[in-house]
Amino acid sequence: MISKTKLRHLTALMLSSVFSALNLSPRFHTIDEVAKALSAYYLGLSLRRIEALFHVPRNTVQYYWRKLANYSSPPRVAVDETRIRVVNGLLYWLWVVRDLNTGKVVAVRLSETRSGLDVILLLEGGGIRVEEVREILHDGGPWYNILSTLGVNHEHETFGKRNLVEQMFRSLKLRLASMDKHFPHNASKVTILRWVKAFFTLYNLLQQGE
Repeated sequence: MISKTKLRHLTALMLSSVFSALNLSPRFHTIDEVAKALSAYYLGLSLRRIEALFHVPRNTVQYYWRKLANYSSPPRVAVDETRIRVVNGLLYWLWVVRDLNTGKVVAVRLSETRSGLDVILLLEGGGIRVEEVREILHDGGPWYNILSTLGVNHEHETFGKRNLVEQMFRSLKLRLASMDKHFPHNASKVTILRWVKAFFTLYNLLQQGE
């Protein structure tokens, strides 16, 4: 037997997040009716019982159930940058994006500058479409102002969730400490980026195994 409390709670979640995220707008039934039908189906009620109780045809329930199968959660990410030195005096900026849902490093970029363009290239290089991002957390750097211009939902955060990136940088800098905190004089931008990507690939795998 389905608890009415569970049904109400799940229906509310459907209405507040799922339907808005999927941008669904039922033609022949109200959103509330479809949300209740999907919630009841999720909780174990048969399609026949759902049709009798909520007057939503089983093929309609199946249609919106299939819609859910194609849904992927909009990314929530934290972005930060830190300095990378080469022994010959060269200075690069290492940009990193970490997925707040999975904890994985999803994008890495090395640049000579810090600008709004670098932020966009970082995100797009990681396959992150800025118009689809649910939330971006970052520090107070003015180069992140480009996100407002693009209409992206972002927030300046000093601590909190953005610490995930800081933790990752601490691991990297701890490793670089054995290299006197800089790369050798013959290291190029390409080789440094390749080394860093390998480091974060292993970092992701180790995090996954915890």
